[in-house]
Amino acid sequence: MTVPSETGPELTRQDGYWAGRFRSMASPCEILTEANDEQSAQELLGIAAAEASRIELKFSRYTRGNIVDRINRSEGKPVAVDEETGHLLDFADRIFRLSDGAFDITSGVLRKAWMFDGGSHVPKSGEVDELLGLVGWTKVQRNASSLSMRPGM
Repeated sequence: MTVPSETGPELTRQDGYWAGRFRSMASPCEILTEANDEQSAQELLGIAAAEASRIELKFSRYTRGNIVDRINRSEGKPVAVDEETGHLLDFADRIFRLSDGAFDITSGVLRKAWMFDGGSHVPKSGEVDELLGLVGWTKVQRNASSLSMRPGM
C-alpha cells in the first residue's frame, strides 16, 4: 500500500476496483470499492475519510475537550456518555471479557511510565508497579448514561 498524500484523499483505479487512500489517526487508511465510475468512488472515499476524521476527533486521546479527554480528566467524578460512546464501552467490555482481561482500555495510564516515543527509556519496575494499581476495567463504574473511575486512572 502506498502512503496517502498529506494533502488529502487519493483515488486510483486498480484491477477492476477503485482504491482510495487517506490518512487518519496518524495512520495510512485504504478503502476498496467496485463503484461503477470515478465520481461514485470519489464520493465513497470522501464519506469514509470524513467518518474516520469524525471518529478521530471524538475519540482520540490527543484531542482536548472530547469525551476521552473528559473521562481522563474526571478525577473520580461521573462523566456523561452518549449512546455511541456507550456502545464503544460495551464493545470494550466484551473484548475485555473474551480476552480474560488481556484487552483493557484502562491500561493507557501505563503511558506515564512507557513513553512509546521511539526512545530507549525503560521504566523501573517500581514505576510500573505504582501505575498497575490504576489499571483495571473492573474498577470502572458505569451505567447506560455515565462512567466513573478512581482518580488517576
